[in-house]
Amino acid sequence: MVNQPTYDWKNARDYIELLLPESVRQLQPEGKLPPDVPAGPSIGPDVAQLVAVLILAQRPQRVLEIGTSAGYSALVMGKALAKVGGRLVTIEIEPRLAEAARRNLEEAGLADVVEVIVDDANQVLEDLSGPFGLILQDGGKDDYLRMLPRLVELLEPHGMLITDDVLFPVMDLPPDARRYQYALSLYNEALQARPELQTVWLPIGDGVALSARVTEARR
Repeated sequence: MVNQPTYDWKNARDYIELLLPESVRQLQPEGKLPPDVPAGPSIGPDVAQLVAVLILAQRPQRVLEIGTSAGYSALVMGKALAKVGGRLVTIEIEPRLAEAARRNLEEAGLADVVEVIVDDANQVLEDLSGPFGLILQDGGKDDYLRMLPRLVELLEPHGMLITDDVLFPVMDLPPDARRYQYALSLYNEALQARPELQTVWLPIGDGVALSARVTEARR
């Protein structure tokens, strides 16, 4: 039997973060917010770098994000898309967060690369035209399962759906967030069951799932 390598996971994450580009590590996940605006959750630097690498490798022309928050992930994706000639559409339901994201994107020179839509993503998705080469799902966790069929429809062939926070079911969450564990457990099972998708779950950040669309979406 081959001995399995062992390491302290916290030390490993700290080490990996030190290897990330300075441009990613210097960005603050909560962005620049007025004092009275609560920061929404956002992907961390390791997941942000993963998404940027996928954009540079796949060179998608259209990218969709659910859950802008203050624009941290939109900044990272926007910078990568500017290099490959792509554009990002990002949806945020909280107007104050969306406005903060717009300011952050303008300061970064990405206003022409990223479009911020202020609305409920459930409503926007009904009329949104696809396809998208890459979709980042980081919106309301209770909406993940409901949105999944439509997001798969919006993916172009061989497109990539990236889902954040998929390891909530095995994390020690605060009491007011524990309901998300069940929601994410159902979502992960749905990802696994969809024949159009080939999915891998990675233990980085709060867990991220990469789902490639390999067949036509079910109707």
